Amino acid sequence: MKATKNITQGNIYINLLIYAVPLMLSSLLSQAYSTVDGMIAGKFISEYALGAISATGSFEMLFSMLNTGFASGFGVYISHLFGKGQYAEVKRDVIGTSGAIVIFAILISAFSIAMRHPIMTYLQVDAVIYEEAERYFVIYTAGYVVLYLNGILINALHALGVTSFSLYVSFLSMILNVVGNLLMVLVFDMGVAGLAISTLVSAAVASVIYIWMVYRAFQEMPSEPISYRPDLRCLARSWRYTVPAALQMMAFHGVNFLIAPAINALGAAATTGYNVTNRLYSFSWMGLSAITSGFGCYIGQCAGRGDPHKIRRGIPCCYVLNAVLLVLPVLLIAIFSGEVVSLFFPDGYVGEAYQYAVRYATHYLPFIYIQMVGHVLHAYMRSLARMRAVLSVTILGSTVRYIATMLFVPQWQLEGVFVGQIISWVVDGLASIILCCCLYRTVAQLQRVIDQLSVKRSRA
Repeated sequence: MKATKNITQGNIYINLLIYAVPLMLSSLLSQAYSTVDGMIAGKFISEYALGAISATGSFEMLFSMLNTGFASGFGVYISHLFGKGQYAEVKRDVIGTSGAIVIFAILISAFSIAMRHPIMTYLQVDAVIYEEAERYFVIYTAGYVVLYLNGILINALHALGVTSFSLYVSFLSMILNVVGNLLMVLVFDMGVAGLAISTLVSAAVASVIYIWMVYRAFQEMPSEPISYRPDLRCLARSWRYTVPAALQMMAFHGVNFLIAPAINALGAAATTGYNVTNRLYSFSWMGLSAITSGFGCYIGQCAGRGDPHKIRRGIPCCYVLNAVLLVLPVLLIAIFSGEVVSLFFPDGYVGEAYQYAVRYATHYLPFIYIQMVGHVLHAYMRSLARMRAVLSVTILGSTVRYIATMLFVPQWQLEGVFVGQIISWVVDGLASIILCCCLYRTVAQLQRVIDQLSVKRSRA
């Protein structure tokens, strides 16, 4: 059975579902063991253990999302090459970029660990959780190499239409992570440090498996022999895709780093409650992320093949599938908010952190439908290599979120953060709609974009 897949052939709804279902199941497994992580931390370590592992999360997310954006843009670049049948270039640049990411991760790990005290001071980590937060931060940060490498390899595989394999890897990672957490916390009594070690061990195993799968995909693609030595010139060839996408993700998530001190300053309960709300959001988001990932790969392959008509047909399909898949998780979390939130706290705890999370589940999470509008159009423009357009919209939305959060937090506490987030989604969605309607809607406009991409690839 072939590993790679061209998803531009056949019924688009079926192709997107076939592409997305393994990703959704993988995300479900990831959320399952993430939930177990939270349950183990909250029930067997302390009620503020979740706060300890998330207190520096905005800083970790800053570079993680820089890598995620880079990897996402790289996936678009690879999908264009694959759609055009340039298999030697696919192999060459996947190898070169993977080597570059390893170097980048080592440098970021060293910098982060050396600067941990100024970072934690800026983030205003509460004294109650400071020691545990520092311990978790150092261990987790030391493992950036495997975490960042996985991002590149997964996006490369997705660009080649390989998604079902990640389901098996996610299942294995879940088993390793859950078993590792139980051993580290309950048997060896290592606290939050044990959670970090378990996460990195499972990620390292996944890295080995992904490398093997990439090699297998390479074997299926006919091309002249290539060198398997890393070639950093790939960064110059793909920068139009990777750099703006990396900056866009950093702008989108970098605002979390800017508002983190305001959240942590509200106390350990707010930090912990915010961590729980992020987990609820991530669980609801997994279907949207999976379908949109498939949509982005579809658009990228269509652009590589030079077919603007199929590109246009993809947009309504993506919205329909996303709208349907969001219903179940959002409704379940809202209806059973108390039961779901209680999973992250000791039995009987109904304190301030619990109350914050319950209000988020019932009052704010349903607004994720607003974010869906902008998120789909971001993927659409990104897959057309309109990275600067996505970056501009994201900067606008992030700026609005920061200003709104700083205005509302003094009066509404953590709920001011939730309101600021929703306002930014509205602004982002409106700006994305205007851009796409004006510049990337008609067949003629799309053909012009495809022609420009062909010229840029030939120059590279």
